[in-house]
Amino acid sequence: MRCPRCLQNVNETIQRCQCGFALDDVASADLQDWFIEIKQILEDAYTAAPTPWQQSGKSGTFEEWTRLRVANIAAVNRPGKYLDIGCANGYLLECLVAWSGLKGIELTPYGLDYSAKLVALAQERLSTYANNIYVGNAWNWTSPQRFDYVRTELNYVPRNYQKRFVERLLAKFVSKGGRLIVSQYRSHRDNLRQGWIDRDLVAWGFEVSEIYSGYSGDGLELCRVAVLQS
Repeated sequence: MRCPRCLQNVNETIQRCQCGFALDDVASADLQDWFIEIKQILEDAYTAAPTPWQQSGKSGTFEEWTRLRVANIAAVNRPGKYLDIGCANGYLLECLVAWSGLKGIELTPYGLDYSAKLVALAQERLSTYANNIYVGNAWNWTSPQRFDYVRTELNYVPRNYQKRFVERLLAKFVSKGGRLIVSQYRSHRDNLRQGWIDRDLVAWGFEVSEIYSGYSGDGLELCRVAVLQS
């Protein structure tokens, strides 16, 4: 994985990068500052990017984007409300609506991001659903409703808060009978024999009902999607 601050590749188990950025063991008193720094880093990087998928967090080509993001739609098996946490410019949501349509399934898109600048881009992109895109941090945001599908990534919070983050989403965001979709994107530089989210989720006591994968052009699994049933 890459350190958000210095962008150097780091071991996924370390607590702190050489640049000083904390990936684990963040004190509660420092958590708000951690969120503020992450927001600024991503906001600056995404708003400066030239393509919609780069503004949504994926470098490279559109084909690479599709290969490593389409697994997020595999867990969708019926119509419903789909909340994308960390929606950035809304491009993934736009793709999810299109991909679900190819399956004959209608999704109503909702998005949440703690960058007001990125939310504005998402509202412009999904203008029909602009009122469904919210500014907020899923760690402490109060959702006005529940959703049939909630997609998130664990690295939106420090490692020592990830179990509580999943518990919160299941308790307050996902509808009864709905699905929490936990996505993980990795680099070919990572040790792909370890560090997968489904194993962490099981170790924390969650029941993973389904797993889907996305592969690079040379056959490496660089995306894994774990599904938790509410």
